Amino acid sequence: MPACVVHFRTLRIPLQTPYARGAASPATLQERPAVSPFPPLCAACLALACAATVAASEPTAAALQRSTQALMDATAPGNRAVWAHYTDPQFLYVTEDNEVKTRTQVLADLTPLPPGSSGWITVAEFLCRDFGRFAVTTYLIDEHERVEGHELHAHYRSSDTWRLTPAGWRLVASQVFAIPQDPPRATVPYAPLADYEGLYRLSAATAQTIRREGDHLVAERAGRPVQVLLPESGDVFFTPGHPRSRRIFTRASDGRVSGFADRREGVDLIWTRVAPEGTAR
Repeated sequence: MPACVVHFRTLRIPLQTPYARGAASPATLQERPAVSPFPPLCAACLALACAATVAASEPTAAALQRSTQALMDATAPGNRAVWAHYTDPQFLYVTEDNEVKTRTQVLADLTPLPPGSSGWITVAEFLCRDFGRFAVTTYLIDEHERVEGHELHAHYRSSDTWRLTPAGWRLVASQVFAIPQDPPRATVPYAPLADYEGLYRLSAATAQTIRREGDHLVAERAGRPVQVLLPESGDVFFTPGHPRSRRIFTRASDGRVSGFADRREGVDLIWTRVAPEGTAR
């Protein structure tokens, strides 16, 4: 089957109807007799034919988006039955905190939100590539949560792998990572911004100048675009659109700014202030 790419608008699926058309629910699976009335070969052929019929009855991208939204709808209430239905026994899940979990661990972690908390998740920007017996999807997880009257809103990116089985599509792997957002900007009077102006060096060969520009700072470095620095808190600044890094200024014992740490993913590059005023042009 040729690969297909489909981009859908946001879709919400009620939790009461999470199962794709033609796929058996957990209750139905429990009601089936333990011994098939068909010979093994005929039963296998029939199962494959049924799976093909289900797959043909609805485009793969639409079916997987519906199933994905059903999984998201089941997360806040801790509905393990939905996750047990759609996940493969060998399912692996990589969390945004870099934890690798098995299906058993994921199901054990699924519990309802605590009292005073509520929320929902919407699947958006869904993309699918269908390779016949397996498919790969990626999408945004738009998470809304209310905690004791306070609103939380976060975004995540998930990439999933699905396998087509006689019972329908089953999720075999999922990897999630958080999408960082810019922090709230603090308000700093114009005058104190002068404390940070000056020439800073990373090495004898690399320097940059930091100066005031209106109500914020800018960093100038030869051969690079000017970098805007907005105050976050105290001596911590950030650049809009780059939430994974921070500029953390340090002070000497006399209170004067002595340098800064360019922190990226928790690792610091140390710059030293060599002059209160100067340029690195």
